[in-house]
Amino acid sequence: MYNFIYEKVNTIEEVEKLLNESEETKILAGGQTLIPTMKQRLASPSTLVDICGIDQLNFINDNGNSVIIGSTTTHNTVSSSDIVINKIPSLASLAEGIGDPHVRNMGTIGGSIANNDPTADYPTAVSYTHLRAHETVLDLVCRLLLE
Repeated sequence: MYNFIYEKVNTIEEVEKLLNESEETKILAGGQTLIPTMKQRLASPSTLVDICGIDQLNFINDNGNSVIIGSTTTHNTVSSSDIVINKIPSLASLAEGIGDPHVRNMGTIGGSIANNDPTADYPTAVSYTHLRAHETVLDLVCRLLLE
């Protein structure tokens, strides 16, 4: 891997500041795709900004006709969430089958969707269902419409 600066942040404002400092900055949550990519020298960000400490990005909310999932929510949390199990059982089942226990406990829904690997689970689910991903620079969330 290349040398890089690691920054662990606790607020969205800190992330915004770091992202504005360099175009080579990457956001790190679970790291299940980014770290192996860096090890293979296929990515070389100047700075990694670890957003796992930002509590406001780790949630699952039921808004009646939609379920909102924060970007740092792990696959394991998605698969075991009563909200997801009751409202979107197919998504809970999908999350339960991702990788192995390590990947499910470290990997995040935001990272999976942001990576946009067409063979990965969440991007494919978003492409072929009523799921919609809404993305801003910092707050990637999935709004799962119950239509």
